Amino acid sequence: MENIYATPCLYGSCFYNKKNSACAYVNEKGKTNLVSCKNKTNLIPKNIIFLRGLEYLVFGLFFFIKNLVKVPFTSSNKSIPNNISKSLNVSSKQVFGIIVCLLAFFVAIIFIGFLPVKIAVLLSGYSANAFLNRVLVGLIKVSLLYLALLVLKFITPFKQFYRFNACTNILTTKDESIHKPTNLLNYLVFAFAFTFFVLALVGLTSNQIWKPFVNLIITILCFSVCYELLFLLENSKIKNLNKLCIITSFLVTEKPTKTEIYISLSAYNEVVFMQDKKRGVVNTEDFKDNELSFSSVYAECKQKLKSAQIDDPSEADWLICEVLNISRSKLRLQTKVTQTQKNAIDEALNKRIKGEPITKIFGKANFYGYDFKVTKDVLSPRMETEILVEQVLKFAKPKMNILDLCTGSGIVAISIAKNVNANIVASDISDKALLIAQENAFTNQVKVSFKKSNMFENLKKLKRFDIIISNPPYIPTQDIAKLDREVKDYDPKIALDGGEDGLDFYRKILEESINFLTEKGMIFLEIGINQKKPVIKMLEENFENIKVVKDYNSIDRVVYARLKNKKELKNVRANRKDKKKI
Repeated sequence: MENIYATPCLYGSCFYNKKNSACAYVNEKGKTNLVSCKNKTNLIPKNIIFLRGLEYLVFGLFFFIKNLVKVPFTSSNKSIPNNISKSLNVSSKQVFGIIVCLLAFFVAIIFIGFLPVKIAVLLSGYSANAFLNRVLVGLIKVSLLYLALLVLKFITPFKQFYRFNACTNILTTKDESIHKPTNLLNYLVFAFAFTFFVLALVGLTSNQIWKPFVNLIITILCFSVCYELLFLLENSKIKNLNKLCIITSFLVTEKPTKTEIYISLSAYNEVVFMQDKKRGVVNTEDFKDNELSFSSVYAECKQKLKSAQIDDPSEADWLICEVLNISRSKLRLQTKVTQTQKNAIDEALNKRIKGEPITKIFGKANFYGYDFKVTKDVLSPRMETEILVEQVLKFAKPKMNILDLCTGSGIVAISIAKNVNANIVASDISDKALLIAQENAFTNQVKVSFKKSNMFENLKKLKRFDIIISNPPYIPTQDIAKLDREVKDYDPKIALDGGEDGLDFYRKILEESINFLTEKGMIFLEIGINQKKPVIKMLEENFENIKVVKDYNSIDRVVYARLKNKKELKNVRANRKDKKKI
């Protein structure tokens, strides 16, 4: 994702990326509108040191002023209406705000240019040191700037304006802190304060004709240097160093409300989605009464999930894709949803917020690229279990005999059957789980033999297996209550409880599997956190070539090994008998 730039407007926020623009704002009726546009030219300044600050200044001020009067975006294939009042669409409140801004600007120039000198003279006297007098003038100018901005913070329209400015910080930095060094308003305040002080120190008394030009050059240099300082501050590797910008940024930010973040997030999402060139532009004012902006619905969904401490960024995507019955690749092309679709999204969202996993809400899950039915009677598939399948497929060959113990919904056995023509048996103690597994096998058009069995109990008459696989229950009994709601409340306890230390099933599997494996047969096990050492210790008695594979979070997740040869196994059994006699 390229850099996203942002500017606040009086009642909303605007975001820009390359040739894409999006603005979300509240109209006079209190309704949130969203307008997007694909521009003819690239909006993002080039990242050239010492020039980027000036480019950012020109670019930022252009859109800042444009958005203050809320000129609607128009796509490249539309012309701006001739009627000025329609094209500007300026409300009376906004006109008042603009007039106040302009008056404040001109009053500030007069006072900051004239008043500090008079105050400095009164404080230091006419015979004071010239350098000290300039320092005083500079400090007074900066103080007056701070005072003017502090007064504005107490005016309600400006408070809201500053809250939307804070929203742009939060969304472009992905940080809950409302301060960002290179934020446009913070850059302006810092640069003006720095420039006022430098100009006061220089204190030019040269020819009055050249003085404005020299001051202009100094001002340009100051603005360029200030941006580089803020840029370094923002990108510093020293923790929390960027928080130093609070010295000026507190003047132009206020903590935003959830509603203001939601409004701004709508525009931010729209710009992100517009990276797909196939996506069209949006203007909610042209929507029908029962139609809503997709970006706004998406923003609301993400905010509610975040408030419920469900931080996985993909959650909102999968939930909405399931409701709308579209693939994730087509999500970015969605520009609007109907009120009926919105209600369905809200219904699913409320279930998810209560802790119900997406797989259980919709009764299905995608695993290893295949779709599976999932109910409350089976464990919801975990992405980490795909690693177990991957490792088995490295060794599985056609016509092999493979056993999947504790199969649950059958995802492991079926995924393997989809990739290798082997003779696969899958067992489970639960009748309900086996029914789900059989349905999944039928849906995925594979042949798997399902057996009801308490571990190896009903499998004694079958042929020996070349490979035994298991993802058994491995959560220690006392830890089940500490699990996330979506696991402990919606997954069957029988699929979770691994006994007092979580290792009960591993003991049974590794003790009996030697009687069901062919010579040099292999065993593959999924394990839980901190179970690597005890499982390897159990494996070492009858197995060799033990390997451990980490998951996507670098946690030891899969252990596999090969059965020792007959001679070694006989020695192991003999030693075991001798120990029993003793």
